[in-house]
Amino acid sequence: MFPELFRGTLMLATLTLAAAPAQWSGVYPSLATFNNEGECGTGAVVPWADRLWVISYGPHLPYGSSDKLYEITPDLQLVVRPESVGGTPANRMIHRESNQLIIGPYFIDAERNVRVIPPKLMPGRLTGNARHLTNPANQVFFATMEDGLYEVDVRTLAVKGLIKEIKNVPKSGQTAEVSPATITSTLAGYHGKGLYSGQGQVIIANNGEQSAAALVDPTIVSGGLGSFNGAGNWTLIRRNQFTEVTGPGGLTGNADPTKDPVWTIGWDFRSLLLMVMEEGQ
Repeated sequence: MFPELFRGTLMLATLTLAAAPAQWSGVYPSLATFNNEGECGTGAVVPWADRLWVISYGPHLPYGSSDKLYEITPDLQLVVRPESVGGTPANRMIHRESNQLIIGPYFIDAERNVRVIPPKLMPGRLTGNARHLTNPANQVFFATMEDGLYEVDVRTLAVKGLIKEIKNVPKSGQTAEVSPATITSTLAGYHGKGLYSGQGQVIIANNGEQSAAALVDPTIVSGGLGSFNGAGNWTLIRRNQFTEVTGPGGLTGNADPTKDPVWTIGWDFRSLLLMVMEEGQ
């Protein structure tokens, strides 16, 4: 009896070890992501609905790519979601009222059902989300790395363009926008980054400068911090490189958007910059 019990215990232990993903110092090669774009990065990682959700990105792909939406299970199994459309996304937000995770162009509910806005309907390298200024229960903002701005209905996924991107000009057939923007961004800078809203404004961080001088001289004026009040174009707040905007509400947005502060970080060739918005200033 005892030899058989020992063999059964040993077999169970062996199967358990075999099922566990290999790891070295906490690095799991089985969780690596890949694409066909010559560069593969991680755009966003968010825990939601008992899973870890990950999006990968290629370098400059506003109209979709071979990149994927990944779902990582508690036992560290990597699931490629069939809804994947790729692109160069880095945005993420939890929308409280509809109980959805927004990551890239994907909307994921509490039961892990995934809906997606195709790149043809919302082109751009998605970089940030923010709560809506006047209808936060039903709409959110999406910003792109080229300073485009969209308004999206979280229930129907209807998309309305508010500000057109600076640089991306689609070729015939690449887009099929239903309600495209008619205003083109005038915000300074080269690369949109973070987005957040509060105190009646949407704040966008922009990092970098598209010029030959920027490649050799770190002291030139670069980047920009901008605001949007619900109509018109971006308004320049400060001409420096900024990378992120957030507040005490984090991924869900500020609990009291009329009073809670908004923080942003940036930099110049000398210093790290930290700015705070209070009472609309």
